[in-house]
Amino acid sequence: MLPTTRSALRVTALGLVAGYVDAVGYVELHGIFSAAMTGNSTNFGISLAEQNWPKVAAIGTVLGLFFCGALAASLLRRSLRAYRHEWLWIAALLVLAQCLHWSRAAAMGARTETLLLTVAMAMQGEVLSRFSSVSVQTIVVTNNIVKFADNIVGFLWNAQRGKPAFSLAAALPGLGWAGCIAGAFLSVLMRQATSGYFLLPVPLLIGLCFLCPDDLQQD
Repeated sequence: MLPTTRSALRVTALGLVAGYVDAVGYVELHGIFSAAMTGNSTNFGISLAEQNWPKVAAIGTVLGLFFCGALAASLLRRSLRAYRHEWLWIAALLVLAQCLHWSRAAAMGARTETLLLTVAMAMQGEVLSRFSSVSVQTIVVTNNIVKFADNIVGFLWNAQRGKPAFSLAAALPGLGWAGCIAGAFLSVLMRQATSGYFLLPVPLLIGLCFLCPDDLQQD
């Protein structure tokens, strides 16, 4: 089992990556998320009811690519010797997106580069969802907020009975949530500072892979 401190670092880092990439995709695709498929699915249903076919096509493309990315990630996870190496594939997709961003000459380039972010987020969601025996999904924060709130109430409830114990493992959902917010915040600063803003998560993903030489387990 991985040490809880290492799990905390991973959850925070991956939450930051997801928040960052999702925010970049949201801006580039004018209100369509790269990672938050719950919001996209809701908007897809609304657009269908309103017969807003251009929006249906745009959101449907993102949903389809996310699903295909999850399928590809599942295949990779089963074939790679250490499926933490899937983080390198995610980093490669971000590098490719940046190259397209720098070289785009037509509108299609802008859409293609951003759609790669959707595939990358599907892969991240597939790689790892348990940290130190705690279920934490790093690309969807809704469940993390609920779990974190429940853990806080559990701590306060037990404290009244003389059993105060709030472990680092109980904070993991909150760290994923905080990482997501921090990533979205950083995306705004990076977009203002450089045209190479797709690349910020790349060193983090590479570091997560190579600084943790053990093969990750769904612990």
